[in-house]
Amino acid sequence: MAGVTYSFYIGTAPSSATLANAPSDLVATVGDGQVSIAFTAPTDDGGAAITDYEYQLDSGNWTSAGKTTTPVVITGLTNGSAYSIKLRAVNSAGKGAESAAVYSATVASAPSDLVATVGNGQVSIAFTAPSNTGGADISDYEYELDDSGTWTSAGTAATPVVITGLTNGTAYSIKLRAVNSIGNGAESAAVNVLLGSPASEFAAKEDAIRSVITSDAQHSLNSTLASNIRLTRDARERFLTSRAQMQSEEAGLASRNNEALDVDGIAVASADQIATQGTFSAQTGNFEGTKRRLVFGDFDIQRDGDTGSNTATISGKIAWEQMLSEQTMLGYYLGVEVGQSNIRGSFTGTQRKYGVSIGGYFVHALQENLFLDGFASLGAGRNNLEMADDTLALTSDYTTQTVTLGAAVSGVIEQAGYDILPELSVAYGRTTIGRVGFTGVAYGLTDDTLCLDAGSVSTATIMFRPEFRVSLDGQKPSESLSTLSFAPRVMCERVQVASTTNNCGFGAELGISSSTQDGLTSVTAAIVADRVGNSTRSSLQLNLEHKF
Repeated sequence: MAGVTYSFYIGTAPSSATLANAPSDLVATVGDGQVSIAFTAPTDDGGAAITDYEYQLDSGNWTSAGKTTTPVVITGLTNGSAYSIKLRAVNSAGKGAESAAVYSATVASAPSDLVATVGNGQVSIAFTAPSNTGGADISDYEYELDDSGTWTSAGTAATPVVITGLTNGTAYSIKLRAVNSIGNGAESAAVNVLLGSPASEFAAKEDAIRSVITSDAQHSLNSTLASNIRLTRDARERFLTSRAQMQSEEAGLASRNNEALDVDGIAVASADQIATQGTFSAQTGNFEGTKRRLVFGDFDIQRDGDTGSNTATISGKIAWEQMLSEQTMLGYYLGVEVGQSNIRGSFTGTQRKYGVSIGGYFVHALQENLFLDGFASLGAGRNNLEMADDTLALTSDYTTQTVTLGAAVSGVIEQAGYDILPELSVAYGRTTIGRVGFTGVAYGLTDDTLCLDAGSVSTATIMFRPEFRVSLDGQKPSESLSTLSFAPRVMCERVQVASTTNNCGFGAELGISSSTQDGLTSVTAAIVADRVGNSTRSSLQLNLEHKF
C-alpha cells in the first residue's frame, strides 16, 4: 500500500532475554573433599530459562557446575582448607550477575577447660581445643589480658599457651580464642590467676605445708606420751620399794632413796621409721622412803622412712613424790623440753621447739597385789620453723598446747615358780596447733600475711599386756636375782592427723634380767615386736644400771 513500509527478516528473530541477576542466600555444607552450596535461584532469570550455574573459587576462574537447580556440589577440594565461593546463573543471554561470596568454613568455636599454671613472670594455660574448628585448620591461638580488647598471637596452634613478660604478684584475667583461615573464633571463658607470688605458691602447696606441721606435732606428742608412761611405770616400782621400806626397819633399804645419775635407752628400727628413746634419772629422799625429789628425763630420736625427716627431743623433769599412806603415792612435776627436726621431703628445713609442762601422777594399791596408777599433764610449746622448696621459702613462729592423760590397772598373781603381772592401760594425748602464720618469699617478693589452720593431732591407745615372769635361780620371781619374762600384748590405736585412722594389732615382749647380790648392778635385755594395722614395729632394748 502507498505510504506503508514493511520490514522482513530472514533467519532467527532477535531475542528480548537479558542476563539473570545473582543467586542469593548461599549456604555451604562441608563434606569430605567437597562442599555443597545450597542457594535461592535468581529472582529474575532475564526472561530466559537458566541453562547452567557456574562457580568461582577464591576469585579464580569460573567453572560449570553442570546444574540448573540448587544445590551446587563442588568436589576435588582439600580438607581443612577454607574457600571463598561465588555462583552465577547462565541463560541464553549469557553469564549472569555473581553472588556474594560464601565460605566453605566458619570461625572456630571457643576453647574450653582453661587451667593456669603460674611461673616466674609467666603463666602456662592448658586448654581443650574448640569442639568445632569451623571446617578449617586452626593456625594460631590468641590471648587477651584483663578484657583489654587487645588480642595477642600466642604463636602456637596447640595446648598449652605460654604467656610471658608478666608481673609477679599481679592478678590477671585471661581469655583465649582460636584463629583459622576464616578469622578469629569465639572467645573462651576467662581464667583468673595470681601470678608468681608467695600467696599463689602457698595456696598451691598448702596441703604439703600442713603435713609438715602436723607430722612434727605428732612426733612430739608421741614423745610426750611415751615419757609420761615411763614415768608412771617407774613410779610404780618406787611405790613398791617405798611400801616395803615403810613396813621394814632395815636401814639397808634407805640407800635406795638416793640414786646417782642413771642413763638407759632403746633403739627401734622398722621399714617406716628408725627411732631411739631413753631416760636419765637421779633421786634423793628421806630415810623412811616416804618423800623424795627426783630429776629425770628422756631422749628420743625418730626417723620417718617415707620422707627421711628425723626428730630429736630431750626433756627433763623435776618431780616431788610423797607416800600419803602405804596404799597411795602422789607426785607432781615441772618439765622442760627441747627438740629439733630436720625436715626432708617436698620441703627441706629445720623445726626447733622449746616447751614447758606441768603434770601429776599417782599410784594406789587397790588391794595387796592390785594397783591403779595414772598421769595427767599440760604443756605449751614454742615452735620455730624454717623450710623451703625450689620456689617458696617459709618461716614461722607459732605455739602449741598439749594435754595428756593415762591410766593403768596392774597386778601381781603369784604362782608356783612364776608370777603373772597383767596390765590394762589407756593413754590419750592431744596437741592443738590452730592457725599458723607464715612469712613467705618467692619470685623476689615477700608476704608476711600467709596463714593456714593446722587444726590438731591426737592419739588414743588401749593395751592389755599380761607379763609372765619366771625365776632362773629357784627363788620366788619377786625375790629372784635372775628372771625371764614373756609378755604378749594386744592393742588398739586411734590416730587423728589430717584424717582419722583406727587400727588394732598384737605383739609380744621377751626379756631377761639379772642383778648382783648387793642390788647395785643390774642388766636387762628385751625384744619387742608389734603388728598394728599394716605396720610392723620391732625394737631391742638393753639397759645397764649401776647405783653408786
